Amino acid sequence: MGGIFIKPRIILLTKKNLIIYAVLFIVLVIGLVLLFTLRSNEAGLAASGYTYLKYNDGVYVGAEKTESGDVKAEVTIKNAKIKDIKLIEMPPDYISNNPNIKDEISDVIYTIIKKQDVAAASDTGTASYVLSKVIKAVRNALNESMLVQ
Repeated sequence: MGGIFIKPRIILLTKKNLIIYAVLFIVLVIGLVLLFTLRSNEAGLAASGYTYLKYNDGVYVGAEKTESGDVKAEVTIKNAKIKDIKLIEMPPDYISNNPNIKDEISDVIYTIIKKQDVAAASDTGTASYVLSKVIKAVRNALNESMLVQ
């Protein structure tokens, strides 16, 4: 009669072995906790792994070229937030051709300051050619603030 015979094996778990396994398990758990804790505290990284840029305090000027001249915006940043935006240069043709442009620009600037986001201003749907140039000038100034360390 053939067949497979399995010889029973007795494994003894002694107190000494149990302590060794428990210590190894605790060391492994502590090591993993430290690894994930130190990894998540890296500067500029969020839990999702994306890097968030912050605005550096100061006054920055951004310019955008048009066929009639330059649009220049001066952006003031304080405590890493946009505090003020001033248009320091604007082609006179744009203002004379569109009398409502000042109100539209004011609304765009208000939206940027309120939401602290240039993309929010460009999503309003009323972005004409002139407004898009103003938004690009503000974006260029904000980009300058992120480059300065």
